[in-house]
Amino acid sequence: MGYPGRVSKTTTSRWCNRLLVALAVLAGLLLLGVIALWRLEWKPPPHQLTARRGQARRSGAPPPSRLDILSWNIGYAALDREADFFMDGGRGVRARNPEQVQRNLAAVAELLRRQQADIIMLQEVDRDSSRTFALDQVERLATELPGYQWSYAPNFRVAWIPVPLWRPLGRVESGLLTMSQFPLASALRHQLPGHYSWPVRVFHLKRCLQEIHLPGPDGHDWVIINLHLSAFDQGGRLRRQQMDFLRRLLVERAARGQHLVVGGDWNQAPPGVGPDSFPHRDPLPGWFQTMPADWLPEGFQFAFVRQVPSLRATNKPYRPGENFVTVVDGFVLGPGLQVQQLQCLSLDFEYSDHHPVRLRVALADAAGSTTRPEATGGQEDD
Repeated sequence: MGYPGRVSKTTTSRWCNRLLVALAVLAGLLLLGVIALWRLEWKPPPHQLTARRGQARRSGAPPPSRLDILSWNIGYAALDREADFFMDGGRGVRARNPEQVQRNLAAVAELLRRQQADIIMLQEVDRDSSRTFALDQVERLATELPGYQWSYAPNFRVAWIPVPLWRPLGRVESGLLTMSQFPLASALRHQLPGHYSWPVRVFHLKRCLQEIHLPGPDGHDWVIINLHLSAFDQGGRLRRQQMDFLRRLLVERAARGQHLVVGGDWNQAPPGVGPDSFPHRDPLPGWFQTMPADWLPEGFQFAFVRQVPSLRATNKPYRPGENFVTVVDGFVLGPGLQVQQLQCLSLDFEYSDHHPVRLRVALADAAGSTTRPEATGGQEDD
């Protein structure tokens, strides 16, 4: 018989066994969680052909010596004038309602129909995402824009994102959509280098380039590259890796004599655009940075409209003169190409936090002039 108040060896042993069992269960759960996260992570290959769908309107036309190209980050038809975004200091996570997404997407399709660009390069196009009520925006745009052959390259595919805690982002499937009135010879997805540390990277985008080819008139292909580079990477670490990868690719393609046009959302301002290039009252966002001045490969040229902002900060709904605005959307052209027209279509950020940018580019030998026209801004027109 033990002394009063003293715990017996048997009782101590029983509690130790229970603690060991609890620790074993906890370790097992943690292991299962690690395995689940590892299996959950989307791991795209370095290079992958993407399916070409639809019928090109100009399937019987001769190879073009000039192209009209329009690029637009459509903000998954949710980041309109009244939207804000939690990653940029706002509170918005998902679209306000399905009607908002339908309205914005219809406006996007209508503008694209009126523009009738030869090539359309879109970024942030959702397919089956909780934030946009599972609307397949790729199929909707393909239906609304007959006469285009198209290819889709995903760059964001996560089964469930648990943040922010007050309203999780949920399932996301989104990517790049490139459409052409000329038949596509090929469409290829390039995985960009750089990633966040594990397990954070499980829930982040897997940024990519989408490269399409169509025949040129001189036996060398047009190579059109649609891109959407990183935005919220601390200090621009990922963007530097992505820009290095892109530069190597461009130099390699140019050495083959191909006619290169790269466009999209660079998520950094071109040289000549600084933090105070446009009036604003809000603080400078942490994501703002400019491209390295020495990045452009020899023989290449920038084609950005520097007088008209193409992006607004989404820390709050858009209020002219208050939100930070800058230029991040535009093009880089390879050797032997000439800009004939360049325009940022100002929509006052009505349907997206980005403005569309339109380029008319021609082979220099076929352009009839070596004088580069002045880039323009202004309202969207036909």
